[in-house]
Amino acid sequence: MDKHYEYLLLAFEEAEKAKDEGTFPIGAVIVDSDGNVVSRGRNRVFSSCDSTSHAEVDAIRKAGHKILNLESKKFVVNNGLTLYTTCEPCPMCTGTIVLSMIKRVVWAANDADIGAFKKFKEGTSLLPIYNDLFSDIEIVAAPYLDLELRQREMLAEWNINRGYTDTHWNNELIQKSKN
Repeated sequence: MDKHYEYLLLAFEEAEKAKDEGTFPIGAVIVDSDGNVVSRGRNRVFSSCDSTSHAEVDAIRKAGHKILNLESKKFVVNNGLTLYTTCEPCPMCTGTIVLSMIKRVVWAANDADIGAFKKFKEGTSLLPIYNDLFSDIEIVAAPYLDLELRQREMLAEWNINRGYTDTHWNNELIQKSKN
């Protein structure tokens, strides 16, 4: 089993916890350059009544000791961190990742509606400084069909349970499973 797959499975453990807590089933882990898990995060939007408590932000908050140098009051620019998440980061999480100097992001499922990372990295940012920051970040988008389908199933189920029966997660899940 390759490392990306292994770390994405750890992110799915967090997604399952989020699902059990009654919120969006999305999870994340941050790994250092030696392969050590630095932090874990999961969506806590509904479980903590906090609209900013997304999985990626949760993991980044817990990895602050690797991202910030408190003595010099500077960011650790070459922190060697990789963020693994079960879903393509939204605009808020994308901005948080970029400003945290994380240099690699790997996600299990693309998100055509809310996902922003690919769009921002492709240069559609309104601020030129972000284009420079994005140029240093490597992305690995949805490398494993089984994990992408797993995330899509989880989000489709979450939406159906909330009364949304026709969402892009359901429709894209059906299309992907036919291919």
